[in-house]
Amino acid sequence: MADLDIHLSALDKCRTAIHTAAGQYDDTLREGNPGELTYDADDELRNNRTPVSADAFGDLTDSGALAGTADTVWTTVFREMDEARRKLGGTERGLSSVEENIRAAHKATS
Repeated sequence: MADLDIHLSALDKCRTAIHTAAGQYDDTLREGNPGELTYDADDELRNNRTPVSADAFGDLTDSGALAGTADTVWTTVFREMDEARRKLGGTERGLSSVEENIRAAHKATS
């Protein structure tokens, strides 16, 4: 049982670290964003914020295109961070399932 406890402890430590990382992504998504984050019917992240204005770049000839590109980058970064958060959450749930299965198997064979 001592060997099993060591393995279960390692799983728990991994799960805790993953939970912490997922929380950090969630905090960044919520606190680092000037708009409200919502999810559409397809569970796709929607960033309801004011788009970058061309005025932010002054009198540049292509300031509108630059603002559009800045919006695209911002949206891509937030979608990627949300995807990382989701994958970490799935990994955390997977580790919980592994631990539960190990405990059940151990109990059944004891």
